[in-house]
Amino acid sequence: MRLRNDPKAREKIDNSNLVIKDFPIKLNENVILEIGMGKGEMLIQLALNNPNNIYIGIEKYPTVVAKAISLANKLNLKNFFVVCNELSNLENNFDGKVKEIWLTFSDPWPKKSHYKRRLTYFKFLNIYKSLLTKEGILKLKTDNDDFFNWSIESFKNYGAKIIYLTNDLHNSEKNEFNIQTGYEIKWSKKGKNINYIEVSF
Repeated sequence: MRLRNDPKAREKIDNSNLVIKDFPIKLNENVILEIGMGKGEMLIQLALNNPNNIYIGIEKYPTVVAKAISLANKLNLKNFFVVCNELSNLENNFDGKVKEIWLTFSDPWPKKSHYKRRLTYFKFLNIYKSLLTKEGILKLKTDNDDFFNWSIESFKNYGAKIIYLTNDLHNSEKNEFNIQTGYEIKWSKKGKNINYIEVSF
């Protein structure tokens, strides 16, 4: 579900106190990261449900970042923040470690020539490993079966430990705490399964 380009998005980002502009980004075990946050629906709901944690979304597209900021402001959230940039540009701009990183409906980059852009490619796994505590977990959910299967192989080849895996999140025990995005609701109503995996490094 693509949003129409917001020509004032960059201005909204520059003027928002929810946008992290000072680096390095401070991390600790109470911080949860989402890479490729999109409109931030899941992360914002998590922030609303868990006020004692800090939620940081990383998203490169200004229009969707501005949308997330607007929703967070309406909810008066004080524990939700965003970084408008690509993860690959931020590799050396973190200080500390987290227990949890989310990849939620990442762009599958289906062309074979684009595999290095997938967020489960080994160069990104290196980043996640460096950001997670020893007990930390990377969580991925996606509707794209090919991307999911490719990611499983990528995790295995990297040497990551698969903690939990299902091809039907909505009919699993993990669904009790699953927060659905608008995209997720749309496709699951059409009968599309949602894949989910947890890994550690």
